[in-house]
Amino acid sequence: MGNSVHKIRYKILERINRRRSWRWAKRGLLFLVFIAIFANFLANDKPYFCKYDNQWYAPVFKAVAVDLGISQWPPDQANKRWKEDKYQWDIWPPIPYAPNQIDLYNNRYTSPFSSQKVKNWRHRHWLGTDDLGRDVMAGMIWGTRIALIIGILSMLLAGIIGILLGSLAGYFGNHDLRLQRSRVLGGFFGAFLGLYWGFLVRRPLLDTDQEISYFAGGVFFIAAGSILCSWLAEKTFSSKKQVTIPIDTIVMRVIETINSIPGLLLLLSIVAIVPKPSIFSIIMILGLLGWTGVARFVRGEMLQIRSLEYIQAAKVLGVSPMRSLWRHALPNALGPVYIALAFGISGAILIEAGLSFLGIGMPADTASWGKLLRFARSAPSAWWLAIFPGMAIFLTVTIFNLLGEAISEGENG
Repeated sequence: MGNSVHKIRYKILERINRRRSWRWAKRGLLFLVFIAIFANFLANDKPYFCKYDNQWYAPVFKAVAVDLGISQWPPDQANKRWKEDKYQWDIWPPIPYAPNQIDLYNNRYTSPFSSQKVKNWRHRHWLGTDDLGRDVMAGMIWGTRIALIIGILSMLLAGIIGILLGSLAGYFGNHDLRLQRSRVLGGFFGAFLGLYWGFLVRRPLLDTDQEISYFAGGVFFIAAGSILCSWLAEKTFSSKKQVTIPIDTIVMRVIETINSIPGLLLLLSIVAIVPKPSIFSIIMILGLLGWTGVARFVRGEMLQIRSLEYIQAAKVLGVSPMRSLWRHALPNALGPVYIALAFGISGAILIEAGLSFLGIGMPADTASWGKLLRFARSAPSAWWLAIFPGMAIFLTVTIFNLLGEAISEGENG
């Protein structure tokens, strides 16, 4: 399977290099990824290195380590305002502002081309400021990270769910997936226990800030409970009666149910009941709602692949159905998945920008392109708050659409 996936990726990269617009889209994506990864080092209100009281410090690197949970600030630096100190030697990022830092010189709604009250030219707000004097360039840089994290991770989750359900539905249909009755009942019982313990019992035991641990632990308990109880039921009960599961009908009815509800209405309804909005909750919601397209692509490919000669030969040789599915059939069905993921990422970025523009879904202290657009709504004369984040959203969506077009044209060709 690994070699087949590697060949598909190589073909996609080779295909992208054939046309100039696709090559520029690839370069644009690499540029965005670079900005997202190094946002801390491009825009920050802390210096890279500084020296005061005859001691050397690396505040930006220390802040990254603290964010990753591998270090902690010393008590005298936890709430330190690094710009207010005088250093014996210092070197700062290109944009010496954090995305949520309020300008101390009262530069509110300052245009990029107007005169600004700043310490020196290095502290100029090159793309202007918002209603509180926060630097737009810093918000754009950190917003790139938010957009790519939400777009890529949400579609990664959607891809995992869609590939799993779509491959099972297309390969087994309604008649070929047979499981022992004891395993099915044990699996359902274990999943129920995992759901009860992972999402109900554990909720009062965790802090409100441990949302990622809460959801990840809940999913783990459901999966572990289902697998463990299924195995115990198989070992405990000797019944060999099998149950035929109409997996294709089940998956397609779920897809039709989700698609029958207006997407924006369903999204807003789910966001409204989330107790504490966060990036992780938006990723989960978009991933759980966006898998249907991937599943339909994979199912369509599986319906063709399962009747090919090498799959039939594997059945004759006694290869187990699951091994035949994961090792032989699935790698050849992944081509259309990349198309769905590329277009899905652009759609997820647009949805996140729309939610931030409406002021819902994202924490108040998180910088995003949609939030900058929302500030422009309250001040129409602040054109820079609409032009720059709007162009960033447009270019990012165009990049992923061009990459999706490149993959799609190759698959159709």
